[in-house]
Amino acid sequence: MMKKIQYILLSLIAAITLNACIDDYLDVKNVEAGVTVEDMYIRYSYVQGVVWETYSYLPNGFGELWREAASDIAEATSEGSEAQMFNMGIWNSLTNPDDVWAHYFRGINQANQFLQNMGKTDLEHIKTSATETDSTNYFRAVNNLKFMEGEVLFLKAFFYFELVKRYGGVPIIHEALNYENENSWKNIERNSLDQSVAYIVELCDKAAQIIPQNMAAYSWYEDGRVTHGAIKALKARTLLYAASPVYKEAGSTTSWADAAKAAYDVIALNQYTLATSYPSLFGAANATSREIIFKRRYGALNWLEYNQFPISFVGSNGNSIAPTQNFVDQFEVIMPDGTSEIFDWNNPEHASNPYENRDTRFAATVVHNGSRFRNTTIETFNGGNNGLPLQNASKTGYYLSKWVNQGIDLVNNTSANHTWSYFRYAEILLAYAEAMHNAYGPDSDPQNYGITAIEAFNMVRSRARIQALQAGQLNQQRIERERMVELAYEDHRFWDVKRWGKGTDYFANPVKRIEITPTSSGFEYEVKELEKRSFSDKMNWYPIPQNEIIKTNWNQNPEW
Repeated sequence: MMKKIQYILLSLIAAITLNACIDDYLDVKNVEAGVTVEDMYIRYSYVQGVVWETYSYLPNGFGELWREAASDIAEATSEGSEAQMFNMGIWNSLTNPDDVWAHYFRGINQANQFLQNMGKTDLEHIKTSATETDSTNYFRAVNNLKFMEGEVLFLKAFFYFELVKRYGGVPIIHEALNYENENSWKNIERNSLDQSVAYIVELCDKAAQIIPQNMAAYSWYEDGRVTHGAIKALKARTLLYAASPVYKEAGSTTSWADAAKAAYDVIALNQYTLATSYPSLFGAANATSREIIFKRRYGALNWLEYNQFPISFVGSNGNSIAPTQNFVDQFEVIMPDGTSEIFDWNNPEHASNPYENRDTRFAATVVHNGSRFRNTTIETFNGGNNGLPLQNASKTGYYLSKWVNQGIDLVNNTSANHTWSYFRYAEILLAYAEAMHNAYGPDSDPQNYGITAIEAFNMVRSRARIQALQAGQLNQQRIERERMVELAYEDHRFWDVKRWGKGTDYFANPVKRIEITPTSSGFEYEVKELEKRSFSDKMNWYPIPQNEIIKTNWNQNPEW
């Protein structure tokens, strides 16, 4: 089973305790057990803890890497992985390995509790303690309460986005409900997809009016909290999805022009830039990168490495999420003259040395035969030190490099800081390129944004030292390939393919592996089918959990 951080969920209906389990995000101020709801919001010392706990409902980044193996870019080594249910097509409204309905509605309920009660907080004792020469603490508390509202509006929008991208239209709830009380959900209205998207945008717009673009005057505002850029990025991602074919078919009225404008609004902040080094975005020091827009700090851990290290390393547990050959083949080949071309097994030069001169993102993402890993040459050929038939060896012939800290010593149980990126600038540039291309073409800028689709697209390629495309070369296939390579293992591929309506193209086809055989002069490579996969168009949307259908009497999502 995947490893999830276990949260102690906050119930504002009864006595609660805020547990330090959310220190992955920010420092936690505990609330004593037995505190009433009224005291919870009256006492300023408790209110910040309520907001910290609301952050804990955000997606669990590294804990959800398994979902990559439910797409065409990865295969789970463990037969018990949740991804296998998706791949075999044996999930439904009763059994869904990614059923997050209750989780996010609990988060929404907590956000609603805060928004209903935030005006009750008493700052009089802080005001009274202020002096004529120093009222810093009082004005800090006033501003902090204001910013908390913006944070919670953003978090509520994020939770709704996570629901909408899975289930389509969901009920828009303004008041706090007791999710655990079945009667509170009876006869509740389910809003349309278009209404749900509009509500997420509304929440983002409200939050952006509260959280300033420039936080320089508020040095006490902790790193990792919601920023103006994060709010704009969530709106941009929401509208990119909403403008996509599957969402349009489901009734979305969002246009590609709307999505382009939202992405441009992030670019126009001039606060973010592409990191010089792509690998640096996924290492222990990535938290300070100007490319990362919103993040989750995990602190020091090593369970990711216990899962993902090649199997020859003592302590590696065989729960790796291994890149597929389908994915590896998408990295372009850099030619001696600086040009690049699509990798092709029918090209003898490519096929004889398939891991040479590839897109620089390849080595940062994939461990392959011949890679150096902790001063060890990795062998994934038959009988190699990390190849089959070793128990729990990668089934594909590859291991994951991205996010994995090779400096960790599994034998001595050392650990290192990890930071998950929810939004980063390269995603915004690719979203802008996709939306602008679909709205206006590759090299037209009728809104005078100052950057065309092809220019934004090539900024991302340039960082990877890949040849820039000409405007006439930009098409949907190129957009899909670039997002696949740049954003792999960041929880994009699974959702991108669905929003494009390309699941039967990518997810219904077999995933492939590489079989490598040593020879007297090197290696022979043969691409083989690893696993057949199952996907039908109804799977673009999850079924509403059956227990919710029973409560609400809604119509189930089509064909489920």
